[in-house]
Amino acid sequence: MDIAATAASSPPSMSRVVGTASFGTMLEYYDFLVYVALGSTLRALFLPEFDPFVSSILTAGTFGVAYLARPLGTLIFSPMSDRIGRKRAFVITLVLMGTSTVLMGCLPTYQSAGIFAPVCLLVLRIIQGIALGGEYGSAAVYVMEHAPRERRGLFTSFLQSTASLGLLLALLVVSLLNVYLTPADFAAWGWRVPFLVSAPIVLVATYIRLGMEETPVFQALKEEGGVSRSPLADTLTSRASWKNLLVAVFGAQGGTSVTLYTSIIYMLYFLQNVLAVPVFEANLCVGVAILIAAPLYPLFGALSDRYGRAWIMLVGMVLWAGTAYPCFAQIVASAKIQAWPVLIACISLLAALTAMVMAPLPAFIADSFPPQSRTTGFGLSQQIGNILFGGFLPMISLALVNWSGNPLAGIVYSIVSLLPCILVAAVWGVRIDRQRSSDTQ
Repeated sequence: MDIAATAASSPPSMSRVVGTASFGTMLEYYDFLVYVALGSTLRALFLPEFDPFVSSILTAGTFGVAYLARPLGTLIFSPMSDRIGRKRAFVITLVLMGTSTVLMGCLPTYQSAGIFAPVCLLVLRIIQGIALGGEYGSAAVYVMEHAPRERRGLFTSFLQSTASLGLLLALLVVSLLNVYLTPADFAAWGWRVPFLVSAPIVLVATYIRLGMEETPVFQALKEEGGVSRSPLADTLTSRASWKNLLVAVFGAQGGTSVTLYTSIIYMLYFLQNVLAVPVFEANLCVGVAILIAAPLYPLFGALSDRYGRAWIMLVGMVLWAGTAYPCFAQIVASAKIQAWPVLIACISLLAALTAMVMAPLPAFIADSFPPQSRTTGFGLSQQIGNILFGGFLPMISLALVNWSGNPLAGIVYSIVSLLPCILVAAVWGVRIDRQRSSDTQ
């Protein structure tokens, strides 16, 4: 039996599939990225008082440590998704992420608990990394296996906006609390609210996900007895899988990691810690840019269905690399005179080009692996790419700025990091795309 044909024989409501998968994934990214929105506050509450810039680097490093934990989540949950089903795996990761986030809101601070406080914060960040490491691959494969082959780029692109929308939600909650609470109240208890509000929302999201149906591809695989006993071994012992894994890591995922974590994550640290932009204004500028870029994800996803995933990503990476330095230079100049509209325009341009790189990625990577090990291959590609190119990018960029005294040193690092991704996408990614297109005609 042709598994792809079985999957397409009775297509479900894609709006429901995309909506339910995206809602849960957005909440998981909210939980994971609220740490970024509260970066300066958590630095003051959980780290000893010494050099403020060093503290900001350590805070960014704690963000990066969670990325070291994400491959562990992939090793646990992605093979589980390939063995027992996509739905079950991302219900478990949602509960794990929600629980660790709520516990963060209950932690004592350094002042009351000493070194125990930052250690507990670090442990919970690691747990969050494990949960997110198993979440996104299952969600992306879930949507991809429901979608018609000719529209996979469009439907999976909605998931790509969940990371930035999760951060936007976190920025919104934190900004509102900063507006309505006094600084003393926010430092005393208000910072806990963004973590604690996750509890009821995660309960609702879990209930929704429990009502979702398994993908037709996995159901057909199960009925045929084709479910792999060891998806990880299947991936790591296949020469074809290794080739696709390397292209996905150093081309597609690497480019996504560099552009996303520079344009959005590092941007927040850069504005607050390098340019001394007030927290509210920094959050507002990045939040507006995220809103402007959000509708572009399905546009670029649809274009990738027509012109090829790798080609759209490649164009986006080249344009981003060419505009990043002048945009950051203008951001530095605009921050000095508080020219917020110009600053927002620069961040929005980078966020829009990031959307062009990110939108085709889930369909490109998911198509690289067979159904028996698809989530495992996807998860490994994503997490290895994130570790190599994204997780520690904010910390390294801030350290370069501090070492050199040049506020633009960090963006030079990002551009250099993007060059091998452009090369891999141009030489191998486009070729793989063309091969897949000819195989389906």
